[in-house]
Amino acid sequence: MIKVVTSCCGRFHIFDQAAQLENLGYLYRLIHSDPKFLSKRWGLPNKKVISFLIVGILARLLRYFPQNMRKFCTPYVHIYFGKKLSKAIPKDSSVFIGLSSFSLEAIEKCKGLGILTIVDHGSLHPELERDLIADEEKILGLQSGRFIASDKLIIRQKIEFVNADYIFVLSEAAKKSLISKGVPQEKVFVNSCGVDLRSFYKKEGSDSLFRIIFCGSITPRKGLHYLLQAFQELKLPAAEIWIVGTTTDFEYIRYLKKNYTSDLIKYKGSFSQSQLVHVYNECSVFVLPSISDGFGMVVSQAQACGLPVITTENVGAADIIKDGVNGFIIPIRDIEALKNRIKVLYYDRSLLMKMSEAALIYSKNNFGWENYGKRLARFLDKHTAEEFDNTSKFIP
Repeated sequence: MIKVVTSCCGRFHIFDQAAQLENLGYLYRLIHSDPKFLSKRWGLPNKKVISFLIVGILARLLRYFPQNMRKFCTPYVHIYFGKKLSKAIPKDSSVFIGLSSFSLEAIEKCKGLGILTIVDHGSLHPELERDLIADEEKILGLQSGRFIASDKLIIRQKIEFVNADYIFVLSEAAKKSLISKGVPQEKVFVNSCGVDLRSFYKKEGSDSLFRIIFCGSITPRKGLHYLLQAFQELKLPAAEIWIVGTTTDFEYIRYLKKNYTSDLIKYKGSFSQSQLVHVYNECSVFVLPSISDGFGMVVSQAQACGLPVITTENVGAADIIKDGVNGFIIPIRDIEALKNRIKVLYYDRSLLMKMSEAALIYSKNNFGWENYGKRLARFLDKHTAEEFDNTSKFIP
């Protein structure tokens, strides 16, 4: 019998992963930092859930700290979670899955117990992401290093990559970034996120205005400034942009509002998951021009609502875009390419409708979490059946 412990500080996609493990009969424990009762939303039995709520409270409090203090304190929260996690893993577990930067102590314990260890990494390689964000801050003339992971966390992740038996990533872009930094290809398994098709679906909007939507954290990494510049230069009649998301990067938001002043740019704030489906359905096209994004779950949500997507080659969700069919993939920082794709969809409404239909069909056939679960099951069945050498020493 396969007994899988999966874990997260925060939620990310791990609760959905745990739900799929439970459906497969493989879930042994879900260890997380949210209130324990939240697990019931995913149909997870209380007896299989362990909550370190104190760590979750500390992590949330950090959001209100000044950036430099937050950057200094964050690694200690990750270490605190990692130590508590290592003590909570049952000794008779078969497999341990932990988010990168939170799992170092648990991996060390599991290696001593002969438990298969997997790091779940949601982004590009941390060094590559650090360099991309640093370059972007320099381009924008912003103070550098504010929202870049600390060296402590990057070192921690690199040690996890070395010691884990396997690394889960959400996209081919993430896999390529790890390999480019020396991670063996055979250690990396790609399994793209699903989407809850009961929560995200196509319905009629309230008007026919051509509306572009961006959804995500408002930071330089997400490349929103490229979208706003493209929109400002296009000067499309009867069109607007909705920006959905929040930020603690007040220097960046001041930059955006100073440089992109059109009344047609609407900052909408954040929405709950239940509200977001209605927001998507008021829009015509979804744009995520990120500089670095391990996946971008909003892309699959938008497609499930029938929106063609324009995104960059550095967004992991480019894996689920068929260029020119259900969306477009462009190079990072390429404003002319972005303008061209927006303009094509604005002026050719028959193409817009065709791509919308393609997005819906592709979503229904490929995006359900059940598909994620099937791929996960095949991986676990294969690698727990194999004899694997887990007697190697932990490398600090």
